[in-house]
Amino acid sequence: MELLQSHEVEALRNENVRLLTENGELRKMVGLMQENLELRCTLRDHESRVRTLSPPGKEHKDKEAHCGKDGKKDPSHASHAPPCRDPKQLQRCQRVVGEIAFQLDRRILSSIFLEQSRLYGFTVSNVQEKIIQATTCPLNNKVDEAQRCEMNRRYQDMMCRLKKYGYDPRVHPIFSEYLVNTYGIMKDRPLPGSGELASFSDPEVLRKMASEAMPADVLKDVQLLLNCLVQLAKEDGKPLFIW
Repeated sequence: MELLQSHEVEALRNENVRLLTENGELRKMVGLMQENLELRCTLRDHESRVRTLSPPGKEHKDKEAHCGKDGKKDPSHASHAPPCRDPKQLQRCQRVVGEIAFQLDRRILSSIFLEQSRLYGFTVSNVQEKIIQATTCPLNNKVDEAQRCEMNRRYQDMMCRLKKYGYDPRVHPIFSEYLVNTYGIMKDRPLPGSGELASFSDPEVLRKMASEAMPADVLKDVQLLLNCLVQLAKEDGKPLFIW
């Protein structure tokens, strides 16, 4: 009888291990499905926002640029357009600007969500929402208060550091999304050891590319994002663009 009971206990133990393993795999699959759904929702939101989104202060600046004090159109507004250049080169410079915004966002997010290996659907503009999500157990809705407090501390610390360089958390996260969605990001990584790769580590080269690709009323905020990226790269000792 004792032998039979021991056998049954062992069988139950093996079945329990199997169920736990299956449960772990199912949770991974559910997590991937959730990420995929969030990514699709984010892309839809981005497409909708791009149709209506304008750079910081653009509406006010456009009004000032087009009109003088008497409300008449100002012909000097033409100087706000970027210099004429080869279309392919212009697109390349614009994608570099989008990459600057993307790289800064990734830097900010990875410093907050240290435990996250994937950041699909995460943006700086929805960081508070993602902190709540990341610190809430999906099975029982239990909140990890210590982890949430730590993530909020990291976020506030990052914002305080960036504010020294003019970064406004009410404006520039949306502006970064605008740049990425309007101009895209670099499609291909430069070859190791190439001159192109070296140029992406030179802030002055990036500033020149931005000045040649961006309208004057947007350029100031683009340069601000680049300055923030340069400072974070100095702090963590990594290249400006982390591929």
